[in-house]
Amino acid sequence: MNSLEDFIKENKEMFINTEPNEGHFERFGERINKLHRQQKVRFITRISSIAAVGLLLITSSIFIYDRYFDLDPQLLNLSDLNPQMQKVEYYYTSQIDNLSVGLDSLSANAQENIKKMMSNELAEMDSIHKDLQKTLSTNPGDDRVVNAMITYYQTKLAMMKSFLQTLTQIKQTNNSKNVSHENTLL
Repeated sequence: MNSLEDFIKENKEMFINTEPNEGHFERFGERINKLHRQQKVRFITRISSIAAVGLLLITSSIFIYDRYFDLDPQLLNLSDLNPQMQKVEYYYTSQIDNLSVGLDSLSANAQENIKKMMSNELAEMDSIHKDLQKTLSTNPGDDRVVNAMITYYQTKLAMMKSFLQTLTQIKQTNNSKNVSHENTLL
């Protein structure tokens, strides 16, 4: 360190008065730009590798969860058992769907408490259906469960027909009140 210090002290004038060689600032700027580009590339590489590791961890976690911890069995329908049951289930579900459309159109005429009661009953029936699907998933060959599913469809269909009949009567009553009210006004 002493020799460098001595050299600087002896040549002090040269360091103060001498300008750098021509092109020095351009070369220095290029070196700094090159250093910044390298740092950007390292930063992008580091971020990309962190993102890849994160994506790998998330994907692995989802796979492990689905494979080992998601013990909820696949829900079965009657149509999953055999083609004959598929036809039975299709018949009932199509009838229920048709009645649902009718119920939706007529429910506008009903009072709020009637709508709520019907909605609660249908929600309860849907929860029964989920329970039956779970039972069918654990016991796919059990005729008692198959018969319970068919009974469920029959019961829901009968209940929806009853709701439809009630709503139709309400609509007719409302229409007859409106007609009689219009006759009294005339």
